[in-house]
Amino acid sequence: MKTKLFQTLTILLFVNGIVAQNYTQPKNDTKERFYENAKKAGMTETKTEELLKIIDDRNKVLKDLDTKKKQADAPYSIQDPGTLYNFKINSARTYYAKKISTLLTYKEYAEFTADDYKKEANENAKIEYEQLINNNTTLTEKQRKELYLLIYNYHLNQFLTTAYYSFDKTEQKPKLGILRFTFEKEFKKRCKEYNIKIQAPSGENTNGFEWN
Repeated sequence: MKTKLFQTLTILLFVNGIVAQNYTQPKNDTKERFYENAKKAGMTETKTEELLKIIDDRNKVLKDLDTKKKQADAPYSIQDPGTLYNFKINSARTYYAKKISTLLTYKEYAEFTADDYKKEANENAKIEYEQLINNNTTLTEKQRKELYLLIYNYHLNQFLTTAYYSFDKTEQKPKLGILRFTFEKEFKKRCKEYNIKIQAPSGENTNGFEWN
């Protein structure tokens, strides 16, 4: 059931990614932006306040640990005090990342964090897109746009999925696998439909899926 739900959300985010790419950056006011994102995500006031409480608790805990780390002094300790506090800080981050991901759906989480990964998603997509276009010069403008958005949305969702499941690597890995499988299936379909040739390592052109 969870796998089916994630696949559905992934497909939704592939579509939403098109909107996200053309979305105008909100004003540089973190509070205003937070409530705008909560509204876009369709969150209730209660859920929004619950999220704010988790964020506030996390920030206080991390600030306290960071202060203690800076003040730590252990001249006769064989272990650097920073090692202990780095462990505590990472544990706290994992704990609160799980609380946030448990509270929010993947789609809701994306509304808050998608803007953070757009630049990197565009950079990664551009490299692969240009390689694809250079080997397939007969594609129409519409086909090129659709291919770019497909590749871009894959990278955007890859960043989001990695962040959403950052609290548990054993859960994160299969989710990333599902995401890649969904992308590869759609990409292969487009290759066949548009008669796209993929440059193989040997230099031969193929119609099969051989992504970097």
